Amino acid sequence: MNSLRPETYDSLTGLRFVLSIWIAVFHLGDMYDPQGFGAWAIMRAGAARVDVFFVLSGFVLTHIYWARSKASFQYRNFLRARFARLYPLHLLALGLLCGLVVAAHVVGQGAQTRHFTLTGLIANLALLQAWAIPGANVWNFPAWTISAEFFGYLIFPLLLIPAVRLRSRPWVFVCLSLGVVLTIDLLFRQFLGRTLTRTTVDLGILRGASVMWVGVAARVLFERLHLTSLQALVVIVFGAAIALGGAMMALPTAVVALGGAMLVIGLAARDITRQASAYATGLDHPAMVKLGGWSYAIFILHVPIFMAMENVAKILGTNLPINPVTVLIMVSVLIGLAAVAHIWVEEPARKWLRGPTASV
Repeated sequence: MNSLRPETYDSLTGLRFVLSIWIAVFHLGDMYDPQGFGAWAIMRAGAARVDVFFVLSGFVLTHIYWARSKASFQYRNFLRARFARLYPLHLLALGLLCGLVVAAHVVGQGAQTRHFTLTGLIANLALLQAWAIPGANVWNFPAWTISAEFFGYLIFPLLLIPAVRLRSRPWVFVCLSLGVVLTIDLLFRQFLGRTLTRTTVDLGILRGASVMWVGVAARVLFERLHLTSLQALVVIVFGAAIALGGAMMALPTAVVALGGAMLVIGLAARDITRQASAYATGLDHPAMVKLGGWSYAIFILHVPIFMAMENVAKILGTNLPINPVTVLIMVSVLIGLAAVAHIWVEEPARKWLRGPTASV
């Protein structure tokens, strides 16, 4: 193992913030101005946001639990750590939505909440939103991704098996993982009549786990690469272009995953060489790293927070206009509340569930 590999990659933390804000802004337009702001061309690159997140997750987890770990993999401790990472804020988001549903009934608007079913709520509580359960997508609909990701956690030891067996042939592993994503995509097109990119609550677990596997393979390949700063920057640019272009042109998910893998590898390599480089990305800036620490709170809480702000606007007797000013205000409020949730809920709950020495 290369001794220069750090324990964490700040640029990847900054990338998490960019992706989470991008997702939040997209849903803001999609929820309240789908024919205007939500229809902008850049908003159609939705798959790039989600699938790059899955690749990033697979890369980071492999780095933590396989590449730099000197201890044997402890499956029970791994799942406990991942549960502690996801569940407290997920539960907070559901609690906020339950409060909004109750408030709607109190003010006589209960008919508007008829799709918020008990079955869907139970599915969310059990992290089964991406298992094709009716009504599960209504409650905090972006959270299907954490259901898909948790499925990836459940099978993570299986995803690591090729990491060991193909460590000396990482390009084979990368091609294998991309081939699996492409095969699942083709099977979905053939038998379910939809692409993998359009799969969310209906068996999104297969999308999440397979794309995470590309991230695992990317970390194994990264172990063999020794990119210069300029080479890393080129990989970053091409990776971002492939991921965004693939999403906007509705190419197979494997293309987006490939771009995401290149982007993550390039950013990680850039972090290693940043001390002697003039090619900065800005994602490793301390402010971006701090914001990246709040990224999960931003992602999981943005829908209930936006819904609460919409309801406040209605109480004040106005509809919520979507324009650059209101978007900036709403995103700023979201970031502020996400910071509070991270400090007062996410971090204390994670430490309580994992123990005071846990940091991942």
